[in-house]
Amino acid sequence: MKRLRCWSLYLAATCLLIAVAVPDARAQLDRPPVIGIIDIQGVLRASTAVQNLSAEIESQRDGAQAAIEGREEALRAADVDLAQRRASLTADAYAQEREALEREGVALQRQLQEERRRLDQRFSQGMSQIQQVLLQISQDIAREKNLDLVLAKTTVIIVRPEFDFTGEGLRRLDDRWHRVALPPNQN
Repeated sequence: MKRLRCWSLYLAATCLLIAVAVPDARAQLDRPPVIGIIDIQGVLRASTAVQNLSAEIESQRDGAQAAIEGREEALRAADVDLAQRRASLTADAYAQEREALEREGVALQRQLQEERRRLDQRFSQGMSQIQQVLLQISQDIAREKNLDLVLAKTTVIIVRPEFDFTGEGLRRLDDRWHRVALPPNQN
């Protein structure tokens, strides 16, 4: 959720800069400014693309966790077997096998952490793609409605509904993108 807030602020600032930098300064002086509001976090939470991305990453996370759990179970079985054979092993042989099991356990934990980091990175890449599309959609709407300023709803306390184009932004995002094409997971 922190990533959503951070990217939302980035997107809001970018929209604001783009809206302020709209050419035709004379037209801005001849009429009162036209303002648009978008709930970036709301659009991202409700978007089909983000929901599909979250479900895909969660599925991959569950798959990785299941694979690791299978290996952990095998490691526990090997530990039980080693405990049962302890009496028949020399102290050095037991210590070597115990150390090998511990190394394997540590390697397994590192692998799980690495997989989680990879999945988090893939999620961030997907969110970045979605946010870029939402930024483009916001620019398109601002241009079509001749908006001089676009603000994120999180920065506004009260807004009249006619200034809020959140629903239109969500509809266009869902129309344009249902699923994020992530690069293949590299192991």
